[in-house]
Amino acid sequence: MRSDLLVSVTAHRAGDARAILLPFSLAHTGLAIILAWSPSGLEDSSVQLAIAAWTVLGSLWSAMTMDGVIADLGAGAKDMDEEMSNSHVGRNWAKVPFGALRVVSFVMVVLIVVAELMAIY
Repeated sequence: MRSDLLVSVTAHRAGDARAILLPFSLAHTGLAIILAWSPSGLEDSSVQLAIAAWTVLGSLWSAMTMDGVIADLGAGAKDMDEEMSNSHVGRNWAKVPFGALRVVSFVMVVLIVVAELMAIY
């Protein structure tokens, strides 16, 4: 793949990662605030269900988006032309363990969701 096209595609995918991280972080920070300062509101089972569904589904959406971004960045590392792959940045990019990053990213989201569900129920 041409370097200019590869840089453009990966820049857009990195933008997708930044775009999903902010709402994910704000949503879970908001939930932490709710859990810390409004535990009496969580006594209603319908409120618990709504917050749990929001937590699980929003986190699933975020995890799927990040997995796609990481997979595309890994594919980009394989699509570098010779000039880019011989650069210092290209050599570093080729060494990144994208498969492990995908697993760690998903596990982190699962652990956050499990901890929040334990706090809700």
